[in-house]
Amino acid sequence: MDRSKKIILAILVVNITLFAAWYIGWDFSSLLWGAEKPSYSTLVKRFSVLLVAIIAAISGKDSLSKKDSVLLKASFIAICCAETAFLFRSTYGGIVFFLVAQILLILRNSQGLKQKLATADQTAKFKLIICGAAVFAIYILIFAGVFYPILKNSPLLIAFLVYGTVLSISLWVGQANYILSLFPKKNSIMVSIGMVCFFVSDILVGLVMLIKSGVVYQIANSFIWVLYIPAIMLIAFSGYKYSETEITSFQNTSL
Repeated sequence: MDRSKKIILAILVVNITLFAAWYIGWDFSSLLWGAEKPSYSTLVKRFSVLLVAIIAAISGKDSLSKKDSVLLKASFIAICCAETAFLFRSTYGGIVFFLVAQILLILRNSQGLKQKLATADQTAKFKLIICGAAVFAIYILIFAGVFYPILKNSPLLIAFLVYGTVLSISLWVGQANYILSLFPKKNSIMVSIGMVCFFVSDILVGLVMLIKSGVVYQIANSFIWVLYIPAIMLIAFSGYKYSETEITSFQNTSL
């Protein structure tokens, strides 16, 4: 990676961090002291997402591979479209675009999954089964215990069910990426942690969309961006190559 790109990435990270500190501070001030958040804080949050998308967009020759770069950029385009939809209060539009983003992330994070799964040892396969069971058990408990009782007479029920199912698959694929070492080690760790943060932040978004007031609402709303911004930053940076010795193996298995 050349020096100019390192400087650009450093500037982006500093700005994203400063923006995040600002609006997360306001979120927690609202939670703890009832402070009124500026009306433009929502716009600042979406602008920080755009800055993260730029990190993914400028990877160029420093990306893991051309295919990975295309899928990652497409994922962030969908994420930006989803955030724009939510900014204009289009709930269904936001859900649809985030659904597209998760499908693209599944395709991206599962590169080489079929080949690695065929040669994986029993320990790795057992970990994948346990991980899958845990992910879907957690989601089913949340959906049945929280979302369904509130949404059972709402047209949003199907939207939440479909998106939650795809989100759970995306989380499992992110963990499979690490368990099977589909990407170079550092990249796989970023994908794994990033998808956990993405999953939890989206569950909190669902709570905020439904309950709309009260202490639980305030707590959930305060923690969404604490998890969401690190999630997408980790995913964006997981598209960069850090170890030349591991890149050839990845590129061969991802074809």
